Amino acid sequence: MFGPPRKRKSALYIGTSIILIVLLAIVVGSAAVAVAMLVLLIVLFYPLFLVVWDKLYGMDDIADQLFYAHTEDGWNIAMHFHRPTYPRVGAYPVILSHGIANNKFGVDMDHSHSLAYYLKQHGFPVFVLSLRGVGKSYHSSRYGYRDFNFDDIVQYDVPAVIRKARELTGSPKISWVGHSMGAMICYGFMGRELDGAEDIAAFVSLGGPGRIDHARRSVWGALSNYPWVNDIFDFKFGAQVISPLTGRFTTPLEELVYSKDNVNSRTVRRMMKNGIENIAQGLARQFLVWIKDNRETTIDGSHDYREGLRKIKAPALFLSGARDHIAVPESVKFAHDRAASKHKEYVMLGRESGAEVDYCHTGLVLGDRAIQDVFPRVLEWLENHGREKKGRNVFARIIRRVQKRREDRRRRKRDRGRPPGKYRPNRARPSSVIQA
Repeated sequence: MFGPPRKRKSALYIGTSIILIVLLAIVVGSAAVAVAMLVLLIVLFYPLFLVVWDKLYGMDDIADQLFYAHTEDGWNIAMHFHRPTYPRVGAYPVILSHGIANNKFGVDMDHSHSLAYYLKQHGFPVFVLSLRGVGKSYHSSRYGYRDFNFDDIVQYDVPAVIRKARELTGSPKISWVGHSMGAMICYGFMGRELDGAEDIAAFVSLGGPGRIDHARRSVWGALSNYPWVNDIFDFKFGAQVISPLTGRFTTPLEELVYSKDNVNSRTVRRMMKNGIENIAQGLARQFLVWIKDNRETTIDGSHDYREGLRKIKAPALFLSGARDHIAVPESVKFAHDRAASKHKEYVMLGRESGAEVDYCHTGLVLGDRAIQDVFPRVLEWLENHGREKKGRNVFARIIRRVQKRREDRRRRKRDRGRPPGKYRPNRARPSSVIQA
């Protein structure tokens, strides 16, 4: 599970990244030579441009408070909390997760492009994650980083943030909203029936594929034959370098990720500057193996994530984009069809379903019209399934409290029995408490 500590921004990684950026510009640029020269100029003088890029495209965190969930393998997962001014009675806290190669800015950018802020305005407390390895999350080890894979996120991150959200709010349950891989990790968590899966009251998948074999026909399929590319390319550095050019030239890669009809160019440039992250070696290799082998399993082969979809029981809403080339509608529909939820719904967001545009992958969370087409659907689902129902008898409440106390005692007992050195929290970053 743990690999050697790895630091991306070394001279080697930056050097190889510069070469690949220029080659990519030559291959896919609409004005190949001019774009390549411009990119090369920006790369060479990047330190001088950095201040300008920050002024033009830098972003502040709009969350109200930051907490950390501590995992059993030593990661501290950043949870950016949006506190509602007028809390809705009975509303369960919402955990909102980004996808692969993103941090919290991928789903929580600004007041006009934030599902978290929208739900907060309607009375729901929201925790926006930066999963392990990205954003403000950090590892407690001496070097501050450990390699990981998809299984680790499912097994450690998801239960840790659910426990932390319940602990901070005192809520018996939570709701989970995930974009792309942020939905997939919840599929895996519920499918493996890990401790805490029964605490998910409602679930929303925003472009979360239930299978990824369709990616074999895209650039990701080509990369599955060359897994070493991720090992030598610094995606975060590359995204920051080319952020001012993004959206100004039409390339096949841009069409794959977003549609100009759906997401404005400035939003994309801000996302490239602030929201793109490197992909852990273990995570990237596991995804590429899935694409190549046409099956999604744990590293040791003990669990089939596709079959695990049949164990999803929470009320689940599945939203896909009609123009999504990352999580094609069929892959999201696959997850919906296999889920065993008593209450479930699938909607493909596009003109045929009443939306103003056919939604792309990024547009589901950062689209200019998402606040009219997407966010209200999520809110409606949470209002129907993500709130404590009125009229529940006193005995049920007493039972839940007793169960919570038992869980707390088991957790404290487990923590006392943990071998020294397995978990060493950073004393410079103490856990916070919710303030009134």
